[in-house]
Amino acid sequence: MPLKLRPATIADAPALTDILRSAKTTRGFAEDQMAECRNSRNITEATIRSLHVTVAEQDGKPVAFSGLSQQGADTLRIDFLVVAPETRRLGIGNLLLTRAEDDARNRGLPRLFLETGPQADPFYETRGFRTIATRRSELSPDTDISLMEKRLSQGVHKVRALDIGVSSTPWAFEMDNEQEILSHFEDAKKRIALLWNGRTLKLTGFRFEDGVFSGSCCESSFAAHLAWRDWGAPDTSAFNLFGSAILRSGDGALLYGVMSAHTATGGLIYPPGGNLDLADLTPDGKVDAVGAIYRELEEETGLTGKDVRPRELLIAFDGPRISIAQLFDIDGKAENLRERILRFSEASEEQELADIRIIRHRKDLEDPSMVPFARAIGDYLLPHPNFPR
Repeated sequence: MPLKLRPATIADAPALTDILRSAKTTRGFAEDQMAECRNSRNITEATIRSLHVTVAEQDGKPVAFSGLSQQGADTLRIDFLVVAPETRRLGIGNLLLTRAEDDARNRGLPRLFLETGPQADPFYETRGFRTIATRRSELSPDTDISLMEKRLSQGVHKVRALDIGVSSTPWAFEMDNEQEILSHFEDAKKRIALLWNGRTLKLTGFRFEDGVFSGSCCESSFAAHLAWRDWGAPDTSAFNLFGSAILRSGDGALLYGVMSAHTATGGLIYPPGGNLDLADLTPDGKVDAVGAIYRELEEETGLTGKDVRPRELLIAFDGPRISIAQLFDIDGKAENLRERILRFSEASEEQELADIRIIRHRKDLEDPSMVPFARAIGDYLLPHPNFPR
C-alpha cells in the first residue's frame, strides 16, 4: 500500500511513543539515559491535542510523525520529526519536513525553528536550515543540541513567461498504486456522486527563474490526482499545477468562489479555476495555462475575454499546489458582479459555485475554508495601509 499522511488521533499515542523510543535507541544513548527518555519523552493524548501532529502511515501502520506548534508571531516550531529506524532513507523525513514548510506558509509564518542533535544536523542543513545557537543536552551533558532556523521565501511572484511542455513518461505514483487509487476513487464516488475520472495533467518537474516558469507535465487520471491529494501528496516530485482567474471589480474588491458541495473541493474558497487537462494542449505540444484560465473563467462564471481586461500574471506556490493566476479587471461593482455570476452558475448544468465571496480587506481572508494560495494572492493584491502598491 502507498505511503499516506494523515492527522494523528488519540489512539495513535502508543504507536508514536514506540517510534520515538526506537529512534532514540539508535542514537547511542546509555541505558540510564534511555530510562529517562522512556519516562519523560512519551507521546501522550495531551501531546496530540496540543500540537499539530501528522502521521506517516505505511500499510496501515504509523512509521513516522511530526509535531508542530506556533511560536510567537512569526515562527512555526518543529517539536517532533521522527522516523522509525526501519523506514529511514526512504524520503519520509523529507516529506514530513516539506509539509511542515507548507504548514508554515499556510499560517503566514516566515520562519521554521527546531532543536536537534548533531547526528541530524546534516539532514537539516542540506534542506536550508542554519544553526543559530547551541545548548547542552539534558540527556547527554557532553552533547550539544543545535538550535536551527529556516527563513521561508514569499509564495507569490510576477511571471514574465511560461514554458510548460508534456512528457510521455507516465506518472510513477499512478503506475505503482493503480489498484489502491481506483479503490479510493470508488469510495469517493459514494460521497460525491458526480465525480468523473477524466484525464488531467500533473506537473512532474519545474524551474522558476527571473520570472520565467518552465516545467514538464505528464498525463494522468483525476482519480490518481484525488488519491495523491487525499493521501497528503506523498510523492513530492509531483505538483498540482492549475490556473486561477483573479477577478477584481471596478470598486477594487476581489471575487472568490465558494465551491458547491457536490464537487471534489466542496465548501472551499478560492478564485475560479481548475486543473489542467488535455484540452489545454497546443498543436506544438505545449501547455496553454493562460488559455486554460480563460476556459475555466467562462465555464464557472459565464464571463469571457470580452468582459475582462488582463493585468498581471502571477504564480502562487502553495506546497504541492502551484497556481498560475491571471489578474483580470472587470467593470462594475462587486455586488453586481456577484449576482451576475451566481445567476449563471445556478442556470448551468454543473453549478460548480455555491456562492461568491467578496474580498475587500485582509480580515476577509481569514475564513478557514479559504485555500492558502488564495489567501496569499489576496494578501499580495490588497493594498497595505502603510505600504500602498
